[in-house]
Amino acid sequence: MANSAHGGFDGGAVASDGTVEKDINLNITKYLYSLLGLNDFNVIMTRTTDTGTEDDSNLSIQNRKISDIHNRLKLINSYDNSIFVSIHLNKFTTSTANGAQVFYSKNHPNSKFLGDKIQKLIVSLIQNNNNRVIKQGTKSTYLLHNAKIPAVIVECGFISNKQELERLKKPEYQKQMAYSIYCGILNYYN
Repeated sequence: MANSAHGGFDGGAVASDGTVEKDINLNITKYLYSLLGLNDFNVIMTRTTDTGTEDDSNLSIQNRKISDIHNRLKLINSYDNSIFVSIHLNKFTTSTANGAQVFYSKNHPNSKFLGDKIQKLIVSLIQNNNNRVIKQGTKSTYLLHNAKIPAVIVECGFISNKQELERLKKPEYQKQMAYSIYCGILNYYN
């Protein structure tokens, strides 16, 4: 299962130049979807367009976010024999933070293994200077905290870092990121 974080009313993080996280997330997720489809993976996407998954668009923003996250979790937990990979971008108060980082769910022993495989492939294929290590998600990462299947969040980079943002905005780099995640998933299954 692939989750393109945010969407529709929820743009996610916004870079200083106005770039919105949800758009890059969706592009990377679509590339990942295509790669997985080439190997006959049955991929379920939480979204394929700029939409959210909330039940009612007339709700307040807060209630729409709650509805959206609950619907995503319901979808995740309705597929017992699968994995969950959620694509995100990071943002930090300092512009020097950079590099992809994977967070994993404590609820399934294979989550850490999946996260490790993805992190290692990103580093070896496109971010050789990345020293970040995988981390266990906390209660604040609702989907990881409540997922019943192997689950990870892939923070593909920092939109608060100007150089990394410029790479993340390029379709070629988005494809490389998707390919790195894809290779990590293949290593997990092999």
